[in-house]
Amino acid sequence: MTAQELIVQLQSLAPDTKIVVRGYEDGYNDILRLKAVKLKAKINSEWYEGEYAENHDPDSIIAFDLFGENQNPQDDLK
Repeated sequence: MTAQELIVQLQSLAPDTKIVVRGYEDGYNDILRLKAVKLKAKINSEWYEGEYAENHDPDSIIAFDLFGENQNPQDDLK
């Protein structure tokens, strides 16, 4: 998805619509920031893996990750 495609989809939503990202193993998290990443397509990735991997080769593309994480993990409260 490109920025333009995302903008078009977001413009169809009510301004107060919550936007989230999937959690690490389960559930959903708030988006905290756009995180710039350098990516390259993975060859023969498994169905459960992402299509791209972080890579700093000169031919890598710059993309933006809608970054989110659990800000109150229960493991830290023990």
